[in-house]
Amino acid sequence: MARWAAYIKRHHDPDAHWLTVDAGNYVDRAGTGGGCTSKCQFVITSYRDLHYDVLNLGRQEAWMGLETLQSVLDTTKNTQFVSANLIQVKSGKPVAKPYVIKDYGDFRVAILGLLNEADFPKASSLLDSTQLRVDPYFETAKKYVPMLARKADAVIVLTELPSAAIDSLAKSFPQVDLVISTGALRNGETPTTIGKTYVVGPGSSGYAGHNVMMEFNPAWKDSIACINSTDNLTETYEEPGEWQQRLTAFGTVSVPSSPPPASAVGTRPTSISPTGTPTNVAPSPSGTGTQSPPAKPVETGHEGHTHG
Repeated sequence: MARWAAYIKRHHDPDAHWLTVDAGNYVDRAGTGGGCTSKCQFVITSYRDLHYDVLNLGRQEAWMGLETLQSVLDTTKNTQFVSANLIQVKSGKPVAKPYVIKDYGDFRVAILGLLNEADFPKASSLLDSTQLRVDPYFETAKKYVPMLARKADAVIVLTELPSAAIDSLAKSFPQVDLVISTGALRNGETPTTIGKTYVVGPGSSGYAGHNVMMEFNPAWKDSIACINSTDNLTETYEEPGEWQQRLTAFGTVSVPSSPPPASAVGTRPTSISPTGTPTNVAPSPSGTGTQSPPAKPVETGHEGHTHG
C-alpha cells in the first residue's frame, strides 16, 4: 500500500483528470463468513485516503456477507461502490450502485461493476444465499451496457471474469471501451484488444502498478485511444513518510522486493483519469510487470484503440 501511494504520487499527471478505481478482491480472504477484519478496514480506509473514486465488489467482498457490506458502504462516504449483479434477495435490488457516471465536463465516463456468477455455486457456503444472490453477468451487461453507452462517452467494466467470458463480453458489447479484470486472465498482465475493447488484467500478486491513459477527443466521435504502461513496485518506491508510518503502526513489515508465487491473491486497484483529452487508468498494485509514467495525449499512433 505504501509503494502504491508513492506510485500514484510520482505518476500523477496534472494535465489529466484522474478516476481511481479497484476491480475487486481488495479485502483479505480471512474476512469471509462475515465481518471486516482489521486488514480489510485498513485497506478500505487507505483507499479512501488515496481518494479512490470507485470500488467494485469482488468475490472476496461478497463473501463478507450482506450485513458487513452494508456497514462498509454506509461508513465509507467518500468512495462509491459498484456491483450490478450482486443482489439483495429480500429487495431484489443491487447491494451497491450498479454503475457510476463521472462527469468531467466534455467527457463522461460510466463505470459498471460485474461479478462472475460461476464463482458462487449453489452448493457453496461462502455466500449466504438467503440474503444475497449473483445474477448472470451476461444478462446484467445486456441490461446496462447499451444504456450506459448512450449516457456516457466511455464505458468501463470492472470485473473478475475468466478470459473466455471477457472475450464473449467484449465481442457482444463493443460499446465497452475498457475492461479491467481482477482475475487471472489467459494473457496474464499483458494488455490486449478484443474487437473494439481494451482489456487490462493486472494479475494477482500485488507487485506492479499499471496506468492506462484513455484519450478522448470529441472530433473522433466514437473513438477512444488507450495506452498502457506498467512499473514494478520494487524498493525504489520505498519512501519514508506518512504511509510507511501507517504500515508500521498497523504492524506490517515492508513488502519483499521479489513477488510471491503467481497463485497469491492481492489487490487490483485501478486509476482512471477522464478528461476532454487524456484519461489515465492505472490499475493499482497487482502482478508483475514494468510501468512508465502516463503517456501524454497524442493525436496519432495510439496503441490499443477502442471504440465506444
